[in-house]
Amino acid sequence: MNKEISEETLFEGPRFNVVRKKYMSEKDGKEYIRDCVNPGDAVVILTVENDEIIFIKQLREVVGTVELEFPAGMIDPGEEPIDAARRELEEETGLIAGKLEKLIDYYPSCGYSSEKIYIYLATDLKKGHVHLDDTEEIIDICRVPIDEAVKMVMGGKYRHASVSIAILMYYYKYKNGGING
Repeated sequence: MNKEISEETLFEGPRFNVVRKKYMSEKDGKEYIRDCVNPGDAVVILTVENDEIIFIKQLREVVGTVELEFPAGMIDPGEEPIDAARRELEEETGLIAGKLEKLIDYYPSCGYSSEKIYIYLATDLKKGHVHLDDTEEIIDICRVPIDEAVKMVMGGKYRHASVSIAILMYYYKYKNGGING
């Protein structure tokens, strides 16, 4: 493992910070720099009921579109990922999961970001209360049959990587005879 020599914060914002880290190569002793975006970790919740996947349509100003995606959000400091998943699901859909199962966690851009995303499967649903954050604008909640959602993944219809990862993980674990099936 290469040795970290120094760290300097270049930017601090409400959503993320940027840190410049200097390292020394274990192999040849050369120094090099990596700029790292630190947004914190996040959860994404694949919600399934009656062989349908529940999506939200949400305004995403950064990319200038309305996206079809899953409930998701940041993990608060000191909060466990599963608790963040439970909280975000109810905040954005008004649903409470009787069962939450972690499907996978991954680094979406580990070349420059420390963010880790945890994807959970929510089932055994009951009604709760929607209570969006001030900055959220969810336009609609819709349902898509699982087989149709898989076809949409394979056709490149989702632009949110976590959506494609979650659908395929779920499909191959539960709907396609299991991973070894």
